[in-house]
Amino acid sequence: MKRYLRYLIWLIAFFCLEFVVVALFNLAIDPFAAFGSPMISGVNQLKLEQQAHVRLFKAIAITRLQPKTILLGSSRTDLGLNPDHQVFANKSPVYNLGVPGVNMYEVRRYFEHALQNQPEIKQVVLGIDFLMFNQFRPEKPDFSERRLNLKRIGLADALATTFSLDAVTSSWETIQASKKDRKNQAYSSLGMRNEKYFLRYGLPKKSIVEGFKFNLGRSIIDPEIYYNYALSEEQINDFKTVVNTCKKNNLPLKVFISPSHATQWKAIELSGLWDEFEQWKQEIVKITSVWDFSGYNSVTTEPISDKMKNYLDNSHYSKAVGNLVLNRIFQVQEELIPADFGVLINSQN
Repeated sequence: MKRYLRYLIWLIAFFCLEFVVVALFNLAIDPFAAFGSPMISGVNQLKLEQQAHVRLFKAIAITRLQPKTILLGSSRTDLGLNPDHQVFANKSPVYNLGVPGVNMYEVRRYFEHALQNQPEIKQVVLGIDFLMFNQFRPEKPDFSERRLNLKRIGLADALATTFSLDAVTSSWETIQASKKDRKNQAYSSLGMRNEKYFLRYGLPKKSIVEGFKFNLGRSIIDPEIYYNYALSEEQINDFKTVVNTCKKNNLPLKVFISPSHATQWKAIELSGLWDEFEQWKQEIVKITSVWDFSGYNSVTTEPISDKMKNYLDNSHYSKAVGNLVLNRIFQVQEELIPADFGVLINSQN
């Protein structure tokens, strides 16, 4: 009997050791960037699964970094707004909390999550887009209420990122990808997506021109973007909640309409939604003044090619354009900004 008991104890110890080894392996590689583990070139710097788990790792990063400045919005913010811009020199740490594919409700909840973890936020910058207010744009499947307003990683997320088979597979794929491409990484430690990574891994055929073709076609036929679009009163109210919360907490807020390429505005027009687009602007400026970078100007009308400086595709502007946006809304280095780029709109104009 004692021999069987010893065997059982050794068996349990063996399995426990395996679990510990698996957990330590996943913690070290950190394929979803959930724990902020050190990145080593050629080992774990290229986390291909990170882009598919943005809602996870950014929610956890907020609890760890507790930023004084947050940059909110969709994938346009995620790719275009630089947390290291000089306007934030006295408002750090700064975190890019842009999330791909969001609606305004998700933006509101991530804002509230950041405020819960850092009540002394000094600055909020919010990039808004027409598509974020679509009634037919639901929360994405990887959005989870349970991980928001927490002060640390939740138990379910901790187990999923350390003990799951998916985590082991993703860790192994991270190692293999990092060996092959030692220069690229998906995101910076401050939450901004890497342009070179996007161009290499996020575009059809690694081509900006192909990205334009694919995304413009998708914009017109996708019900979550412009096909069957309906302006959502609920999403307008979520935007109003963010603005009112900032006012209540004396929290400086800068709101702007993202400077997508001119073809994006043409897609809205071809979808028969220009009146709704104008109505959306009118509803927004009833709530607060907004810097408007939409429409046709010397930046947004850049000719389409695979060597564009202003755009990564029709929807996403480059960091260089994002810097111009920040210069304009904070009114610094205005001599570098094209005169026709950006106008402050309100209920009077």
